[in-house]
Amino acid sequence: MRWNLSAVASCAIVCAGVFGAPGGINSAPITIGDNSNASPYPSQIVIGSPLTITNISVGLRGLSHARLSDLSVLLVSPTGKKIMLLANAPGSASAPIDLFLAPEGQLILAEPLSGEKLYRPTVIPAPVAMPAPAPGLPYETSFASLIGEDAAGTWSLYVRDNVAGVAGQIASGWSITLNAPSGALVSSEFGYQGVLKQNGAALNGTFDIRMRLFRSPLFVGTPAGTATAFAIPVENGVFSTSFTVPDSVIEAGQQLWAEIAVKGAGDADFVTIEPRQMLMSAPFATYANVAARANVADTIVSVDWSQVQNAPWAAQASSAISNTNSGNVLIGTTTGTSKLTVNGTIESLSGGVKFPDDSVQTTAATTSVIGSRSVLTTLGAIAADSQLSVGVSFTGTSFQTTDVVVVSPSEALPSGVGILYARASSAFQAQFVVRNFSASPVNIPQMTWTVKVIR
Repeated sequence: MRWNLSAVASCAIVCAGVFGAPGGINSAPITIGDNSNASPYPSQIVIGSPLTITNISVGLRGLSHARLSDLSVLLVSPTGKKIMLLANAPGSASAPIDLFLAPEGQLILAEPLSGEKLYRPTVIPAPVAMPAPAPGLPYETSFASLIGEDAAGTWSLYVRDNVAGVAGQIASGWSITLNAPSGALVSSEFGYQGVLKQNGAALNGTFDIRMRLFRSPLFVGTPAGTATAFAIPVENGVFSTSFTVPDSVIEAGQQLWAEIAVKGAGDADFVTIEPRQMLMSAPFATYANVAARANVADTIVSVDWSQVQNAPWAAQASSAISNTNSGNVLIGTTTGTSKLTVNGTIESLSGGVKFPDDSVQTTAATTSVIGSRSVLTTLGAIAADSQLSVGVSFTGTSFQTTDVVVVSPSEALPSGVGILYARASSAFQAQFVVRNFSASPVNIPQMTWTVKVIR
């Protein structure tokens, strides 16, 4: 029996920093007092030789603080670039750990920090102003602006505890690592796709597939790691599966060869397929400063609306945004010419509605008609650009100057004629003014005018 296999295997690796690369370290402890600036403030590292930055990471060595959200940490470069590394970040480091921050790391989540992980600057929701002598806002929240800069000069690290109740320290100081070339494993899962044949014929069915990893393409010995995928469906020879091996198998600079063995339903043992295959690393991005296109994002730290394609919003001062659809906002509809058009119910849970005169309406006003009369009258001729005043007397309720008067004619008024205003002119009389806005005289025929006074 002859087995044939053609396949592609890959593992995921992402670049990270190592401390053999250029940089600097200040191992003097940093004491983080409760609700105060750390001591020293700042702690500094001097890098003497010129070096163009292509990659950078910062290590807080021996960090211990039970409430990371209390801390704000600011890095200032020799050229004055201000990078906020931490602000209101969740999580804790009750036991001392080395916290490494790098562009390719993951955001800090609400969990105890791990010295085995690489993190990136985490600022929620926005940078926090640091007290003098630290420079003031604005601060950046990523290392991006440092790429291409000369690293030579004095780097300053400002650390502050902003909330009373917990103190901490960075027992072994801090470090800067520049242009580190090595790699760190972010996933030990191997994706594997292949075509399985027997004596040249494509196979179908369910098979167990075993992968053993060796440091050599030929040496037998003990494998560096073994993983088996069971009951893998094979259709017309084609299959796809994955293998997970211990993280310790993957070492930077160490090559691996995969030996694949297959076991069918009627086989007593695995049948090894030769030759072994060299594994090729595949870059795997867990984070991108800039993405050409993104359909889904787990976390959005900040949005530059000017960079969002087809975005309906534009950035304004103080982090506000406005709609770019002629300045109109449409909710529940695609048509509307008002500044805000809503198809549905508007609900205010608190605060009420504010009007241009700065008054705030928190409850709806109730109204009632306190006077109503209908009068039949002929106004007759009104000269061009002139007006007539009509008074209507009432009995009963006494009117106030704040009452609203509504006038409704029984017929349409001639073109160019309109009601200029209506008001309560005295305690028992309403007045309305009819104006001819046209350039020619107009005759107003006999009609019924209904006058209502509302309070």
